[in-house]
Amino acid sequence: MDIEITLEDLLKNGSHFGHNKKRWNPKMEKYIYGEKNGTHILDLRKSLPLIENALKFAYESAKNKKKFLFVSTKKQHSEIVENIAKETKNYFVNFRWLGGMITNWNTVKNSINTLNNYESILNSDDTVFTKKELSDIEKKKLRLDKTLGGIIEMKSTPDIIFIIDTNREHIAVLEAKKLGIPIIGIVDTNCDPELIDYPIPANDDGVKSVQFILDNFKKVLISHNDDNSSDESAKNE
Repeated sequence: MDIEITLEDLLKNGSHFGHNKKRWNPKMEKYIYGEKNGTHILDLRKSLPLIENALKFAYESAKNKKKFLFVSTKKQHSEIVENIAKETKNYFVNFRWLGGMITNWNTVKNSINTLNNYESILNSDDTVFTKKELSDIEKKKLRLDKTLGGIIEMKSTPDIIFIIDTNREHIAVLEAKKLGIPIIGIVDTNCDPELIDYPIPANDDGVKSVQFILDNFKKVLISHNDDNSSDESAKNE
């Protein structure tokens, strides 16, 4: 793994901006540098080693063929989360987290099967359905696809969950904790870092901050493929 992140990189991308000081979780105190104009400022000197630790964990996990689920239901992160999941051959939830999405996996699998069935019907050249029935199926398919489209290929619960804004996605956090699934999480000044296995204290609202952090995780998740290829070549020589 050859990824280098500097304090300047984090600063440039606004990763130090926290929330209004009135909206804070005291458990984040050790990661807070101070405040400016009523807004908490994160101490990036504390964030940097935690990001590096999370990147190492992600790299080793990917090397061992572990599967990741990326989660953020904030509109501004929808595309970022979808892109990293697709580019690294993993999964994502970017519209709504359904209660029981991983703790009640068998029920969710049935919904995924229903979604696959709708797609088969709509893609078939030989249909017994009327135009109105097909229109209704299309609407149902679109509704399901918003919620389940990012996990349609997921065969079982994920090995690792990456959550942006662990406060907002608290149900996902609790479900992962219940199943013992490790969590990598971007935690802002209003979050509880103690719930997260690999916390990353950083701005979890700003697009630039989240994009920068996820870009580095993307490099790590993709780079393990290159390293594995090198290992295989060495064995064959």
